Amino acid sequence: MEFIRYTPAHYELLLQRKEDPHFPAAFLHQPFVDWYYTQSNHCHLALFLERGTLAGCIGVDLMNFQAGEQTVSVAASNNHVAFLPGIGGLQMLYWMRAAPYTLVFGGSAETHAILRPHGWHYFPSIPVLLANRRWSQHGHPWQWRNLLKGALAHLSPVVRLAHERHAIRRQCGSASLQVCEVNQIEPEMLPTTSPFPFRFAPSVAYLRWRYDPRLPFVRYRLFFIQDGAEAVGYVILKESPEHILLSQCDGKDVQRLCGGILLAMADLTERDRLPRELHLSCSHPQMQRILLSFGFQNSFRPRPFVLGARRGGVPVTRDTRRWLVNFDWSDNGLRPPFLAQGRA
Repeated sequence: MEFIRYTPAHYELLLQRKEDPHFPAAFLHQPFVDWYYTQSNHCHLALFLERGTLAGCIGVDLMNFQAGEQTVSVAASNNHVAFLPGIGGLQMLYWMRAAPYTLVFGGSAETHAILRPHGWHYFPSIPVLLANRRWSQHGHPWQWRNLLKGALAHLSPVVRLAHERHAIRRQCGSASLQVCEVNQIEPEMLPTTSPFPFRFAPSVAYLRWRYDPRLPFVRYRLFFIQDGAEAVGYVILKESPEHILLSQCDGKDVQRLCGGILLAMADLTERDRLPRELHLSCSHPQMQRILLSFGFQNSFRPRPFVLGARRGGVPVTRDTRRWLVNFDWSDNGLRPPFLAQGRA
């Protein structure tokens, strides 16, 4: 068994497995694969080969978190697939050697069945909040589940944040709070202090790569939060014709960061004829109260948050209620179909 790092020259090697039921759908879009795994030193794809045949693969996204005063280097995995039996242990070992700590935010039932017996550290799951929820329907439209979903969609209040700017500023404690859309993240947008005991603290270079607004297959919108002349933080939203996702944000103040999130969503939805679904993760009670007051609702589908350690424990308290956890970490927001493939 040998392993190599993916380059664009290996794309045909990946496609050897495209008929396999476990083949990641994202791999069918080469522009995504080439960008995500070869355009930075933050993320790569390891290919495991058995006599020249693709036996498995694992993507590794290297992320820096801040836990109090300590920087915690984490490897998050993505597109972790074994096409042949017997290589799961090698893939796990490769992943755990990539950084002192490893992360799963979300993950399938199969993933957690593997992790739990190996002593990974499970934290309270992270709530997901939605507004203007779109209920997916399966089977015949007159099935009782689909009828119930239709009724819930009809009865749920429509959230139009563009009409709520004054209320947002009032509730978030500043009449001068504003957001300005920008073309790229600048150093002055990153907060130097934080009210959150645990948060993702990427470099400017990481943010410019991972949330690049010029990508053709996903659309990111970047916003600078200011209170008068004071820099408060930033908001990154992923938008498609039907959805807006809070991808990543950070700020020096809980209330004003939450206000910046809502104001950025208000700017994006101002001209919408039909309301788009608004989607974010949030474990902080103060932020939750503000978001719920503006029409967000608990999805009741929280996402598992799991850390592994190369040795010993993890330097993080178990209480996630004051953490800042955003949905679009690793490849959580990078799932097909992509914009360049049609409907997003």
